[in-house]
Amino acid sequence: MRPGRWGQALFLSFSAAVFLAIYLLPVTLWPWLGLLALAPAGLFAWRRRRLAALACLGAAAGLLWCGAYRGVFFAPAQVLNGQRTTVTLHLSETPTPSDYGAAATGWVVQPGSAPVQAVLYGDEDLLSLAPGDRVTALADCAQTALHQESRFTARATRGIFLRLTARGPVEVERAEKTPLWCLPRRWGERVSQSLARALPGDVSGLFRAMVTGDRGGIGAFVNTDFRRAGISHLIAISGMHICFLVGFLTLFTGFAPRRRALICIPVLVAFALAVGCPSSVVRACCLQIALLAAQALGRETEQWTSLFGTLAFLLLLDPFSAANIGLQLSFAAVAGINLVTPRAYAAMEGLRLAGEGRPARWANAVLRFLTRSLATTLGALIFTLPLCAWYFGSISLAAPLTNLLVLPVAGVLFAGGLVVGLLGLVLPGAAAALGWALALPGRYVLWVARWVAAFPYSSLPLWGVYPLALSAAYALLVAALFRRRRRWAPALCALALVAGSVGYTSLRFRLTPFTAVALDVGQGQSVILSSQGKTALIDCGGNSYDDPGDICADYLNARGETRVDTLVLTHYHEDHTGGLDALFRRLEVGRVVLPAMDHDENRQVEILALAAREGAEVTWLAEDRELTLGQMALQLYAPLGGGGANEEGLSALVGVGDFHMLLTGDMTTTVEKRLVISHDLPRCQVLVAGHHGSRYATGETLLEAVRPQRVIISVGSNSYGHPHPDTLARLEKIGAQVYRTDQLGHIAFTAHP
Repeated sequence: MRPGRWGQALFLSFSAAVFLAIYLLPVTLWPWLGLLALAPAGLFAWRRRRLAALACLGAAAGLLWCGAYRGVFFAPAQVLNGQRTTVTLHLSETPTPSDYGAAATGWVVQPGSAPVQAVLYGDEDLLSLAPGDRVTALADCAQTALHQESRFTARATRGIFLRLTARGPVEVERAEKTPLWCLPRRWGERVSQSLARALPGDVSGLFRAMVTGDRGGIGAFVNTDFRRAGISHLIAISGMHICFLVGFLTLFTGFAPRRRALICIPVLVAFALAVGCPSSVVRACCLQIALLAAQALGRETEQWTSLFGTLAFLLLLDPFSAANIGLQLSFAAVAGINLVTPRAYAAMEGLRLAGEGRPARWANAVLRFLTRSLATTLGALIFTLPLCAWYFGSISLAAPLTNLLVLPVAGVLFAGGLVVGLLGLVLPGAAAALGWALALPGRYVLWVARWVAAFPYSSLPLWGVYPLALSAAYALLVAALFRRRRRWAPALCALALVAGSVGYTSLRFRLTPFTAVALDVGQGQSVILSSQGKTALIDCGGNSYDDPGDICADYLNARGETRVDTLVLTHYHEDHTGGLDALFRRLEVGRVVLPAMDHDENRQVEILALAAREGAEVTWLAEDRELTLGQMALQLYAPLGGGGANEEGLSALVGVGDFHMLLTGDMTTTVEKRLVISHDLPRCQVLVAGHHGSRYATGETLLEAVRPQRVIISVGSNSYGHPHPDTLARLEKIGAQVYRTDQLGHIAFTAHP
């Protein structure tokens, strides 16, 4: 048996045991099951079944290591959890801006315990600090590994087990000089700053992300475009960028194996340290170093052994990183390329143009490049698609096309950006001149992403009929890749399934008399009302991870819609209007209805400027007005209160035949009583609870007047206690069924007149 098989068995079983422990097994069972796995390992070794023995030994090692790592590195965070105490943080990275100040990452060293990596949230003064500095502060401590919805948060999967919130002033002790271990990261930050100075502002963020991993300059709009277009991997440093780096270095070192290895290996190590050693970069660097070393020594490398060995190495450094999305996507992409890309390329290899002249040779060369790119893209997608669907709730249908359009220039962007960043450290003027020329292909990539993302069906969410249709289409495409004959048959069936699901969803949207959807936008409100292809949107704001405007646009795009006929804003608070910039960018808005006020608010002025820029009609609601959209009658009630945005907001009653739905924004119980007295409100089948379930809204007077059968509470993570127990008790008292977006996600109701 080949030694490579032994290594694969050991590495794969170790990694599988770590994943099993992190995702399925109770923590208390990790060491006991590890010890138990040693028994069959010894038995198989005694019977000379080396492969089985190594597999059992790897599984035992994985389980035992998880228990040991948790006890050494995670236990200190548990000890500090929930305490308010004075801590000293040794900074390991340059602090970054946060929502309410700044965030600094480093190590907390407590007497008698191992160092714990932590993130400290404080005021903006932290931004002046640098790696190597020490910060002492009174802070509230909370472990980051456990979460109410998932076992591990994003920070915990990167080894950050403690969250510190400063309470009061901080004491700073500056480092006399930058520690040696911080130097590579500082170099990476300086290159990022050099790129920001040398390149035009519209493309500098793209180059900084591609070259140094600094995504701070990538705007939310660009992130959305790249996600929908299926090229987010372009701005997240991974194996593709490492291949670009090795290829760029090969231009100067030549193909002599030993000289190439001697130069490339130290550069790869320095590059990984400079960008912060994310899992995808460490994986790619390990594989490239193994390949370069094998070529220098005149030996062959085994792809699967290298891949499994690298995975085991990363999990040995931090077993909790098994839950890291970047690590999973990185290894899934490489596994798919190893397994599927050769088959896909072989299937397309026969695509050639006849002829022997120079035009035919050039055309065939381009065709070979395109087929190789497409085969590599399909290989990378084969295992990453299910993960993307699971974690992000959508699948980009445009990914193969977009990758074909941008990959030819991606290598140029990376190599050119690296040269500009390094050159800017010594010759800023020359770097700026080169950056001006390099901006053109950068703008091309941004334009392609924006152009592809604008198509309604470039990305499909996983709701309605899409999960079933896309799952079946995925299975058919996998079958097509592994068939030897008539591959086109399952591929055509897959395309027909996707087209059929898209057509069905779009047709249903245009024919249904009335549908209401309360979108899951976190702590905020965004409600879509549609009737026979006409759409109204009540508010657009929230604190969700994705921009509320993008969430709304994604939902409508998936139904083939690119327009909002009427946008109604109940009031001007951020949790009801914060998504408007993204909404106007992605969708055409016909009319904006605003509550009339005697005074101007900053947000009101911004909304008016946005509507004027995009050509949307503005309607001030000073008195009641009824709008008709399809079969839906939208009755808008003018503001009834005064003294604040919540009291001065408008409300809306939707009617379709005998069906009625009431939305009151953040209206208080005092204003609700005025609404009941001044208007003859009908019984409502659906009520959207006021102010996200606040105790000061959705009062007994309103509930007795409309007697709702169902109540939607649009709510998310908040510090206000929403929905309040008093509100829930009132709803239970009248017998209403309660639906919460924080528990159910998007909530949709359909009515027929």
